[in-house]
Amino acid sequence: MTEIIFYTGVNEELPFLVKLSEKTLKMRRRACIVTRDADHSKSVSEYLWSHDPTKFIPHSVGPEEPNNKRTSLELRHDDESSHLDVLINLTAKAPGQFSSFQRLIEIVTQQKDSIEVGRQRFKWYRDRGYAIKVHKM
Repeated sequence: MTEIIFYTGVNEELPFLVKLSEKTLKMRRRACIVTRDADHSKSVSEYLWSHDPTKFIPHSVGPEEPNNKRTSLELRHDDESSHLDVLINLTAKAPGQFSSFQRLIEIVTQQKDSIEVGRQRFKWYRDRGYAIKVHKM
């Protein structure tokens, strides 16, 4: 069964995503970051490339990039990821393919709308019998 982890009380989503991405790559795990749409994928990608002038987070943006250019970290806005290790959800709903991953990570910021949407997703997973770990930041 998919391990579900909620990180709550996060100050800002993208800087926290950088930390998660760095940790994922350091652990040599493969991850898919699910975004809302193509524009969101583009803005997340730009942030991953430019968050620090001395380093970057290598990643691919699918499905626009061919399979031979995919990295261990993939941004997607559809349900077609080939990575089945870690799924990081940046959308307001549970991704359709989440149960095929070993681990699902949900990020809940301190913003009111993020908290409300996070509560709804938490309840949705819990009502389906998933055990959920919560890490308060």
